[in-house]
Order: sequence, then C-alpha cells, then structure tokens
Amino acid sequence: MNGSSFIIPIAFACLSVPAHAQVIPRYNVEVYCQQVADVSGGSTMIFNGCMDMEQQAYNALNPEWVQLTGNSRNYCAEVAKVSGGSYSILKGCIDMETNAANATRSFEFRAS
Repeated sequence: MNGSSFIIPIAFACLSVPAHAQVIPRYNVEVYCQQVADVSGGSTMIFNGCMDMEQQAYNALNPEWVQLTGNSRNYCAEVAKVSGGSYSILKGCIDMETNAANATRSFEFRAS
C-alpha cells in the first residue's frame, strides 16, 4: 500500500467533523421535560411549559448555530447534554459564552 491511500480517508474524516459540529445537537426534549415535570409531581402544566421553553430556545439557536465558534458550540453542547439534553440550558450557556467573549478581561499590575 502506498502513502496516498492513507491520505484520502484522513482528509475525508477531517472534512466530516466540522460539518457534523455545525449541526445543532438533537436532544430528546420530551424525555427531558417529563423528567422536569416528574420532579414537580408529574404536572402537565410544568411539562407543557418546559416544552414551550425548549421550543423557543431551539428556535432561537437553530439559525445562528453555524455562526458560533466551535469552542462555544462544543462546550455548551456538552454542558446541555450532561444536564439532561436541554435547549434552554444550551442557549443560556451560549449566551453567557458570547457575552464573556465580548468582554474579555485583562490583568493589570498596580503600584502599591
């Protein structure tokens, strides 16, 4: 086997990773919201409110997802996944990461 036969699969793998990362994660919202509702005694009102919040968060994130930095997408997708798969948590994380990136801090030495 020559060296070029290894390059094509590696190049294809590298190209497919960013495309996958640019797709908003798919969470099982119904299961997540049922778990939220179950914590509050199985309330249908809580379930429906959760579903509405998740839909609003997803609708807000979906069109801007590809414009976000890869670091923010990956980090926040993992945070939301660990939290049970919530678009509301994902959006909150993205909002905080975006705000932090727009207001980076610097350290300053001062004379005593």
